Amino acid sequence: MEDQELRRDLVDALRGITLDGQRVADAFAHAHGLNTTDMRALVLIMEAEMRHEALTAGQLSARLGTSSGATTAVIDRLERIGHIHRNRTHADRRKVTLHFEPLAMQLAGAYFGPLGALNDEVMSRYSDAELRTVLGFMQGIRDSYQRYVNELRPDTGQPPSGDATGGAANGTPDQLQTRTERNG
Repeated sequence: MEDQELRRDLVDALRGITLDGQRVADAFAHAHGLNTTDMRALVLIMEAEMRHEALTAGQLSARLGTSSGATTAVIDRLERIGHIHRNRTHADRRKVTLHFEPLAMQLAGAYFGPLGALNDEVMSRYSDAELRTVLGFMQGIRDSYQRYVNELRPDTGQPPSGDATGGAANGTPDQLQTRTERNG
């Protein structure tokens, strides 16, 4: 029983972190005239930039799950308000990569910096070994989310037939919670 309660508490905590993070991101987006898709695009461009990857419009479109036209509109808006810029590669002038502007980095740093400090305070309570365990757990959960998304049927967004959830995707949120608890 204790194991099931721990797992349920972990699922609740992950859900809470996701919702809390979305509220923080939504507040930033609203304060800077961005919609949800603009904000997601901005985060994806920033993450790619931080990993020193060249993100193309096509890659952004795939990661956002939007059409090329909708992605172009997002890129145009973000570029117009000074958050990103397009850059043509030297090897292939037709290939355009997307880059975060210093102004956007300053705005994000000013807004999210205090949250980062609070998170650092929490992390300082744990040893490096404990943090590595937490990191492994979180990366595993992210991998499971990615696998699940990759298996969704493109026509309906539903899990494939015979999915591991026993059809849990076809129900109310309360039914989903009950099935999640029952399945561990």
